[in-house]
Amino acid sequence: MRNLQKLFRPTQTRERVIDILVLGLFYIVLFKPMFDVSGPVTAALVTIPVAAAGWLFGPRAGLIAGGVSIFVNAALFFIAEGIPGLTLFTAGWPGNLMVIAAGYSVGLLKKEVAKRSKMSIELNFSKRFITLISIATRNILDPKTPDQKYYYLANHLANLFVADYAYILSWDSVQKKMELLTSTRPVEKPFTDIVLTSGPPVTDLFVLTGRQALVINPRLGPPYIVDFSTITELKISVDSELAVPLIAGEYRFGVVIYGFGSNHLFSGEDLIYAQLVASQIALALWTAEQNEKIKRQLAEANSLAKITHALSETERIGIETVLQYIVESARELIPAAEHITLHMIDEERQLLIPRAITGQKDRSSKQLNIRVGQGIAGHVALTKQALNIPDVQDEPLFYSSTERPLTYRSLTVAPIQSNDRCVGTISADSQQANAFQANDCRLLEMLGTQAAIAIDNASLIEKTREDLREINSLYEITRGLAATLDPDQLMREITELLQNNFGYYHVQVFVSEPENGYMIMRHASGENAEILLAQGYRLAIGDGIVGHVAEVGESFATNHVEDVVFFKRNPLLPRTQSELCVPIKINNQVLGVLDIHEVPPRIFTDRQIKLMTAIADQLAVALQKAELYSDLQKLLRKEKETRAQLIQIEQLSVIGRLLASVSHELNNPLQAIQNALFLIKGDANLSEQSRQDLDIILSETERMSLLIGRLRATYRTSQSEDYKETILNVIVEDIYALTSTFMRHKSIIFNFQPDPALPQIYAIPDQIRQVILNLFMNAIDAMPRGGQLTVTTQYIPDDEQILVKVSDTGLGIEESILPNIFNAFITNKESGTGLGLTISHEIIQKHDGRILAENNPERGAVFSIWLPVSPKRKGKK
Repeated sequence: MRNLQKLFRPTQTRERVIDILVLGLFYIVLFKPMFDVSGPVTAALVTIPVAAAGWLFGPRAGLIAGGVSIFVNAALFFIAEGIPGLTLFTAGWPGNLMVIAAGYSVGLLKKEVAKRSKMSIELNFSKRFITLISIATRNILDPKTPDQKYYYLANHLANLFVADYAYILSWDSVQKKMELLTSTRPVEKPFTDIVLTSGPPVTDLFVLTGRQALVINPRLGPPYIVDFSTITELKISVDSELAVPLIAGEYRFGVVIYGFGSNHLFSGEDLIYAQLVASQIALALWTAEQNEKIKRQLAEANSLAKITHALSETERIGIETVLQYIVESARELIPAAEHITLHMIDEERQLLIPRAITGQKDRSSKQLNIRVGQGIAGHVALTKQALNIPDVQDEPLFYSSTERPLTYRSLTVAPIQSNDRCVGTISADSQQANAFQANDCRLLEMLGTQAAIAIDNASLIEKTREDLREINSLYEITRGLAATLDPDQLMREITELLQNNFGYYHVQVFVSEPENGYMIMRHASGENAEILLAQGYRLAIGDGIVGHVAEVGESFATNHVEDVVFFKRNPLLPRTQSELCVPIKINNQVLGVLDIHEVPPRIFTDRQIKLMTAIADQLAVALQKAELYSDLQKLLRKEKETRAQLIQIEQLSVIGRLLASVSHELNNPLQAIQNALFLIKGDANLSEQSRQDLDIILSETERMSLLIGRLRATYRTSQSEDYKETILNVIVEDIYALTSTFMRHKSIIFNFQPDPALPQIYAIPDQIRQVILNLFMNAIDAMPRGGQLTVTTQYIPDDEQILVKVSDTGLGIEESILPNIFNAFITNKESGTGLGLTISHEIIQKHDGRILAENNPERGAVFSIWLPVSPKRKGKK
């Protein structure tokens, strides 16, 4: 452009006139000598200054110079040869005409040459202009290095207008201020920190039509505006700047400012070019912005389509995946965002808890917890209004602490609303100030809406799933109640069902042991369940949440176990964050506790608490039903055993009566035999051998008679008036006589240690005989492979009692039945009735005595009987 300006800069008239006069003077001075040599032909040399005049001043000046040259030649011919001027005019008119034509022709030629030269220069300039504009436009529309796009544009514009430097300012129509985008010369502050607020001189251009420019030179006074449509030439002095607005129609991008370190002159055409360049650049910038806008819209539409598709797959992929996909989409759609965080409100603690994060590599999730109403995000959650903060350091709402140090400068936050209720926030931050525009905030609001839809869908799906799980759980529990009455099986099935259907971290059932004050884990399902069961895990009543529920008999639930003062963590369940305990009780009696553990982000809801309470009630009913059934089965078995024992007793009674009858029938012929033998014994003719044999026969018949008598006495029905003086040692010897053969066959040694000073007692002999016989028979049964049966009697003068001890060397009494050994039907013998010791106990109590059973420390069992010498019933004899 400077070459064009130099070419069309007008030459000083004085300089041109001097040039013509110098040529004419040379012609006049040299005319005489040259005329002497060449003759009249010398007059043709006047064409040179005439042609010069036509060249320098144009065709008209050539005509005038040609006319003047005719008079000059006439004068010179008159001086040199004395030829009159009229003769010269009439005789030399063809030459004079040629001189005039030469001046005019050269003027026309110069005009055409200048015109063509100007056209050529303008064409070259236009090509240069178009090339530079094309490069600048292409760099705007398709930058190879997007970060340097505005820098390259400033360089192209500076080269185009031969400026020493250039910088570009962008206009923020919302905040009404200018911001420096780039500069071709170094600046001290970062571009994003250099902001020009609204006011003169630069922003005044934006109230104009875009056809004006602003000339700035602080040394020469205030800036002044020039109008491109009226000015024909503009002079720029040293250290001046020319600010040209970048406006295309209604689109106003900003201002480009050219700086000049020397004087500069702009022609009207230069200014038109400057206006045209500004319009073209503004149009290219608008086109680029529209392209970016379309790309963003396409990207938004594509992301929204993918999010919509993901929303339809929420049931399959889960809400956490959908929320993570939303924040990743936000990071892609908002290039300025370095971190995207999606918070959900914890209604119980009124905290914003991060549920989806992208770009967070240097911050933990716990550091991102925010209290509702605190800080910018907390304020958005409270007011449900989006906020775009250009610089958090200047924002009074911003909350920072040592736990959460400042790592960003700009922040934009949008609420996530569901049915006019804020359920969370989505936020974007950047380390650069003024990083986000209104469109970014709008985009976050749109993504917040999508997140709300995802949360609503997830809530609906979760509610449907929960309904199905509840129905299925109740159905399975009801079916289990109908299918089994085994308490252990019921508890095992319920823990497995809850863990499988609801996906709980851990489910366990404790049963109460009031006698020792502990809650014992009976069944469990989930993490480390088998280990806990193998360890026999237990908690004291009142210890931990389980013990607390067992103690107070009321349900307890928390989603933050660490906040519970009586919480006791199980080392095998380290991830427990929430715990729900429900008592299993009937008629206010706690039978056990249903204990459920959960890990973040899952929490217990009121609905789950109600469901688990219902399940615990069902389990309590089932356990009560199972217990009743078990008791009924025991009663049925006992009734069956009792019936069998009564039948056996009746059989024994019949046998006893039959034996008494048989012994009576045997006794009559036996007496006849004895009488006959006595008569034979009196015969004097018997030999000695016959007499000895007869004595043996008489001895055996006597023994048989005594045996029949003892049998009759043993199985005779006793009467209450049968109390009489009884010698206990004699009864023991009688019972031994009855059982001696049986003991001999069993290889049992009998050891009787009677007290010789044992007094008589008042008793019913038949009943005492029955007690001793029962103890003998039990001892014999306890020693199937032989042993020793020892009986001792002892008089205790101080207590007026006698003591009888019957001990054996058998297996002893089982510890499980020893405390109840005298209860009816308690026995460990396959053929026993379980009534012998019960009857013996009643007989001894009837005689105001007592009987004790215990195991011998060495071996076998010992039964001790204390009987008073003079019982209260002795008056009945």
